[in-house]
Order: sequence, then C-alpha cells, then structure tokens
Amino acid sequence: MGMQTDVKSKYLAADGVIFAGRARLKGLTVAVSTAGAALIIYDNASAASGTKVIEVSTAVAGAFNVLIPGEGILAENGLYLDINGAAGVTAYYG
Repeated sequence: MGMQTDVKSKYLAADGVIFAGRARLKGLTVAVSTAGAALIIYDNASAASGTKVIEVSTAVAGAFNVLIPGEGILAENGLYLDINGAAGVTAYYG
C-alpha cells in the first residue's frame, strides 16, 4: 500500500504562510482577476525567498486547478505563497 497522508487546505488572498513545517504540496486552486499573475510557492516557513517549490503563470483571468502528480512536491522547511497579483489561492498540502 502506498503512502497515505491527511490532506489539509489553506486559502490566502495575499502573500503568506501556507504551512510552517515539512509538508507536501498536493495541488492548488487559483483565482485570477487580471491575466499575467505569476504566483510562486517557496520552501520557506516565513518569507518569499529560498528554493522555489512551484511557479504558476496565468495567461487568462478566471479560476483553475493545478494538479500535482504522485505524492506532491516536498517542502522541507514549510510552504510560503508569493501571490503576485492573483485574487486568491487555495493550497492543498499534507
């Protein structure tokens, strides 16, 4: 049997901490009111710096899901969102 973890979520409408500890990013729901936002999630518990976990560019306004395959992307130090103009982001992690 494969690895199983509880999945949690956090909604942010501004830069901020998704989770301040070791976690796997499982997916995102992104709302964009102006095309061109490029949100970035860092492997950091408190700031928009360090190793990028994922960068998502948006070409059109609207809402969309970002699916991450397998067990997700591991962040050893935490997950920090730099929202960069997106209207809101729900991050799923475990």
